[in-house]
Amino acid sequence: MRARFALAAGVATLALALSACNPFQSVQLDLTPNPIIVGLLDTKATIHAHVVTHGFGSVPFDNVQFAVYNSNNSLLLSQKEKIDQSGKTTTMDRDYTFPINGAAVALSGTKYIEVRIYDPNGKELAARRLDIVVHALSGLNLPSILMPKDVTPGNAPSPASAPIATPLPTSSL
Repeated sequence: MRARFALAAGVATLALALSACNPFQSVQLDLTPNPIIVGLLDTKATIHAHVVTHGFGSVPFDNVQFAVYNSNNSLLLSQKEKIDQSGKTTTMDRDYTFPINGAAVALSGTKYIEVRIYDPNGKELAARRLDIVVHALSGLNLPSILMPKDVTPGNAPSPASAPIATPLPTSSL
């Protein structure tokens, strides 16, 4: 009786593993950098996506979706991109570079991008939120006088290395 039960359980597990409905699998999506830091003058951004499946068998993923949302969680833009034409990819390391207008991001109130991975049947396998932070001065060349100086103890210039002031010549009247 136990042998029959073990055999039936093994057959059921194998059937689940071979079907698209496999409870023993998971898909993990990691995105870097997170958050994306965008300057007002930026015109593109690059993220790295690392996707891997865990468990028995294989879970093919077919496409990736980038959905852009504002602070009210309203969808602003959505775009899908094909990952693999064969549908047999189960691990992926890929950089995605997409156009982004830093000023438009700041004005539109864009707050995050939801990145989703789908299988060939359109089932969502994994999703991750990618926050967007706008830094107005990011990417701008600032004059050195505006750059902060390191004043932590031990890093301050010593009096011996400080420049010596030279007296200005006196003018004759």
